[in-house]
Amino acid sequence: MELVIALAGLLVIVVLLGLKIVPQSENFVVTRLGAYHRTLDAGVNVIVPFLDRVHSKVPVNDQVLNDISLEVVSADNVVYGCQLLVVYRIENPEAAVFRVNNIDNLVIGLVQSLVRSELGKVELDQVQSDRGSLNVALLEALEDAGKTYGISISRSEITDVKLNETTQKAMAEVLAAERERRAAITRAEGVRRATELNADAELYEAQRRADAIRAIAEANAEANRVITASLEGDHAREALVFQTARMQVDALEGLAKSDNAKLIMLPGGPSNAFREAAAILKEL
Repeated sequence: MELVIALAGLLVIVVLLGLKIVPQSENFVVTRLGAYHRTLDAGVNVIVPFLDRVHSKVPVNDQVLNDISLEVVSADNVVYGCQLLVVYRIENPEAAVFRVNNIDNLVIGLVQSLVRSELGKVELDQVQSDRGSLNVALLEALEDAGKTYGISISRSEITDVKLNETTQKAMAEVLAAERERRAAITRAEGVRRATELNADAELYEAQRRADAIRAIAEANAEANRVITASLEGDHAREALVFQTARMQVDALEGLAKSDNAKLIMLPGGPSNAFREAAAILKEL
């Protein structure tokens, strides 16, 4: 009876040793007699006691490294510091356990190496203004490198760029020069536009004056044509003389109304025109 109880107790102990409950956020890497055997997923799993052993408990949720700092030399030979954030996940627990002794150190080393390589290809201004494209390039490079070690890097971002005092002063001078250049261009564009508008206004005014002169000339020509057509024979000449006399009278009236008119000289022609016009009207 005691033997049966002892065997039953031993069986219970063996069963308990063989049952492994794996949390949702972890995988268990199991070895058998020192060699990799299998990986236990979340839930209840059974192993062979005394032969199998849980070698490592590997987290499979997202891991965040937000304190990665390094110095970079840009393509325009500017030395600056940058801060990075990296999010990764272990997708192949056995590779992450048996190929690397410290996965965090591996990720940090990969990030520092690849970031120096990628950021060294571009100038500092592009790092400041186009971080989105750089983050995508860094992520692609890190994903390819991480697959070898069983990890997936889902996010990599440049969170901060730190410049020394000399670089900040030089950049301030460059920005001031750039603002002055843009201001000069804006002023020049304003002067050019004003000149164009003035030229357009003068051209429009000249065209309107020409149109007015043309309209007056066409009206006078039409009046002469109508008067000439309405008369017969010898009266055509008198009509033309009348029209000419009327035009002379209008011109003298305009001179008389001018503010600068001090003295008006009446030639014989215009004065006789009054008599000729009166005579023609009398005959009509």
